[in-house]
Amino acid sequence: MAQLRDWLDLGRNTIESLKISDAARFYETEWPETKKMLIADHRDAIDGDTTAVRRAARTSSAVLYGLTKRLAPHRRVLFLLSWISFFVCIGSIFAQMNHPPFVTFVEIVATFLVLTLLLAMELIDKIKYRDELELARDLQSGLIPKSPAQTPEFEVAAFNEIANTVGGDIYDFVPLPDGRLAVLFGDASGHGMSAGLVMAVASASFRTQLEIDPSPTAIINILNRILCRTGGPRSFFACCYALFSPDGEFSAAIAGHPQLIKIDNQGKVVDRLGAGSYPLGIKTALTWETIRGCLEPGERLLFHSDGLTEARNRNGREFGDAFVEAIIGWNPKGSPAFLVKTFVDEWKAFAAGMPPEDDISIAVVARR
Repeated sequence: MAQLRDWLDLGRNTIESLKISDAARFYETEWPETKKMLIADHRDAIDGDTTAVRRAARTSSAVLYGLTKRLAPHRRVLFLLSWISFFVCIGSIFAQMNHPPFVTFVEIVATFLVLTLLLAMELIDKIKYRDELELARDLQSGLIPKSPAQTPEFEVAAFNEIANTVGGDIYDFVPLPDGRLAVLFGDASGHGMSAGLVMAVASASFRTQLEIDPSPTAIINILNRILCRTGGPRSFFACCYALFSPDGEFSAAIAGHPQLIKIDNQGKVVDRLGAGSYPLGIKTALTWETIRGCLEPGERLLFHSDGLTEARNRNGREFGDAFVEAIIGWNPKGSPAFLVKTFVDEWKAFAAGMPPEDDISIAVVARR
């Protein structure tokens, strides 16, 4: 419970923070922008009315309509009930007074309208922020391939589900001119805009470095240096990068990311690659081991973010690594697309409608 001193401190801070420019900005910018957005649907009718009183009434009605329209349906009901309740209470109060002064009625109604106006301005601010997030989401979605690139030697499938408007997971599959396949699979720390920015920086740096030197050491080192320079103290990027040769051999580096799971052509987990390393963006002097291996015909490599294994159901139980291995065993000969779809279906059934707390990404690379 907030104590009296808390309220006093808040009041003192409010007074100390107020500036004349704030009042000017409210009058010159904030309220005109809010009104413009709220009355947009009825602007022509308002501008066409030559009577000042009718124009004021139309504007007030349009503002109230615009505010109500932007509320979620269940909040519209609550907003309507609050208005009804307010005027019922006012009517009850004045019914018990012998000679209710009209000024008192105006003062009470004006107070309620000011609170409604404050709600409208806060709502418009949130809508502007939401629009920016949606723009960031659209830009980010262009960085994640909707249809992973395929090569004559490798078949690829992938899935991505973001937890918020803007996600931090990324995967990219790039066939190189010499027949090799470069795969980046990563997860930026946190959620929302900050994670999306880290993810975008990593994506651009990865694509640029591929043209210079696609080796795991070069890719991981350049990503780490750039993220250390551009990211904040809490911004880091867990990822794995793998470079596949046409003969099935691959080299990989894992930086703070869940292990890669190697699956043989009988559907058995035969190896887990990478463990105990730091993510990128923490220190420039860190190095990461290059792991080497080979995919025989029919073998697969599974990439997944920790959002999959740490997903919880309504009972608080985690999806877990054991369930991941069990699902792999159900599909001994399944294609990458079929295996990814099975994971997605099982995760959705496990969550039973619970929204993901973290981004979920899955990818499978199989040698044909």
